[in-house]
Amino acid sequence: MSKYPITIDGESVWIGTAAELSVALDVLQGQRDRQVLTQLQPHLARVIPRAKDFMAVMKSLSPDDQVFLIEALGPDLAGILEDAAHMRDLLATLAEEKVEIALLKMLGPDGLRALLLTAPEAAEVLEWVYGQTDQLALDLLGLDYIRRLLRNADDLAALLRSLDNALQEKLIDQLGWEFALGLVRNGRDLAALLRALPAAVSERLLKHYNRAQLASLIGNAHDWTYLYQRLEPAEAETLIRLLGLKSKGGKSHAA
Repeated sequence: MSKYPITIDGESVWIGTAAELSVALDVLQGQRDRQVLTQLQPHLARVIPRAKDFMAVMKSLSPDDQVFLIEALGPDLAGILEDAAHMRDLLATLAEEKVEIALLKMLGPDGLRALLLTAPEAAEVLEWVYGQTDQLALDLLGLDYIRRLLRNADDLAALLRSLDNALQEKLIDQLGWEFALGLVRNGRDLAALLRALPAAVSERLLKHYNRAQLASLIGNAHDWTYLYQRLEPAEAETLIRLLGLKSKGGKSHAA
């Protein structure tokens, strides 16, 4: 195993593993962390080769030094993170948006797509990013790649649930309503999407159907009950109105 020297105040130690680096950083208590990382910069990818190593070192650093480490690892970062689960676990520990932004920008489109191979994986990662970082992640993935991830209505619903309301509506508009509606095969699919969306966007979705299309999509009393029981009151009223039904006491005559 190769080891690399760091020198602080004339004293040198040799670092070969993430555990040794974490110990050195803890001993210095944040006062010389940048010096340590700068001296090790050419060798950091060898000292921190796996996701668990990277997370352990990140926990020893301030946000500014976390950003420095991310940028120092550069194109090696995606390989170090290994997969979506490790990326999700890392994001769950990060306290500042600027670190999330640095992570996403350093991964770039290729690194992010290499880690997020399914819609549920993308949804789990997006669950742990906030504010403008959500939009950045979507922009890096790109609409064409996102469409390829979305195989069914459950995939789209999972992705939508990880976003705030404004971004949910924006994403559907960008993907295209024709694409989104094409994922809906039955009443259960319709329920999954309506449950993931705020009432105003659900109403926009429902208005793409006429009465005959909705009746055909829902299909039978069992699917109607499944769908109706999962709707918010405003969504239920919209659906009942579009179907030309009447409600009484909060229950549809069709339920």
